[in-house]
Amino acid sequence: MDQDELQDYKYRMRKEFEEKLRMQRHHMATWIKYAEWEASIGEFLRARSIFERAMDIDFQHVSLWLKYAEMEMRNKNVDHARNVWERACKHMPRVEQFWYKYAHMEEVMGNRERVREVFESWLKWEPGENAWDSYIKFEERNGNNLDKIREVHTRFIDTFPRPDSYI
Repeated sequence: MDQDELQDYKYRMRKEFEEKLRMQRHHMATWIKYAEWEASIGEFLRARSIFERAMDIDFQHVSLWLKYAEMEMRNKNVDHARNVWERACKHMPRVEQFWYKYAHMEEVMGNRERVREVFESWLKWEPGENAWDSYIKFEERNGNNLDKIREVHTRFIDTFPRPDSYI
């Protein structure tokens, strides 16, 4: 394709997506496909704009947040991905998947202090036992001192004072 053909193709695709969105504004799959298409052709600013427009319509759509953050991570936009995870965790703190993926991203980046901050923020919401277990396993993986692991265990037992918590 030459440049004019490519521009014409982009124009037609955008027009088609916008028309679909005009007819079905609340259909999140169309928003996601549109944003992912823009990202696939390297138009990250447009993709972000589309995700943000979709968030204005339904900010509680979990898949939308996940796809947005995954798009940023896939394209190595770590700061943008971090921003999306922060906002997702702030708006919907009871969705554990956001916290797990956020902590995982930070761990993969080697940012251990940031992982601890993510877990500590999450634990303020008193999540289930799996969150505590993930935090403890993270500390064990990093060969942290036993005092830190013991402190997290103690807080876990204080939060869940049942016999099986001790085991």
